[in-house]
Amino acid sequence: MKKTLVSILAALLVILAVDAVFAEAAEPYAAERAGAVAAVQAAMPGAAIDYAVRERDDGRYEWSVFFRQDGVLGEAKVLETGSELRKVELFNQSRESSLTASEAMAKLAQEKGEMTIVDLELDWDDGRLAYEGEAEMNGKRYEFEITADGVIIEWERD
Repeated sequence: MKKTLVSILAALLVILAVDAVFAEAAEPYAAERAGAVAAVQAAMPGAAIDYAVRERDDGRYEWSVFFRQDGVLGEAKVLETGSELRKVELFNQSRESSLTASEAMAKLAQEKGEMTIVDLELDWDDGRLAYEGEAEMNGKRYEFEITADGVIIEWERD
């Protein structure tokens, strides 16, 4: 009985170790993402984190973390190597009906196909709130813009 229990525990440890390796392969920056999200949650208590994307800016990597707080959309920039917030923007004229970043990216994928988002920003453009960024799809890079209302304004090969 004791040998069986030890064998079962050993097998479980192996399964957990393999699972951790595959999880890291599926999400190679999970720890960094979690650190960036924690930094935003610490700075913006009560914010509902929606989406985070790792991107390169000025020669270094950072996270753009998108959130909603009290019905207002926001974006925070966090250095990849720690919990240092570089910038937090709140878009006061957003509405509860405004698409979150994950909803906007889902709509874009529904219309254009499976892609990897490599850059994403939320900003006012021509008097409307929009997500602008770059995506990779089938080995090609595209620039896009989609309004917070879900209208794709731009989709062109970079």
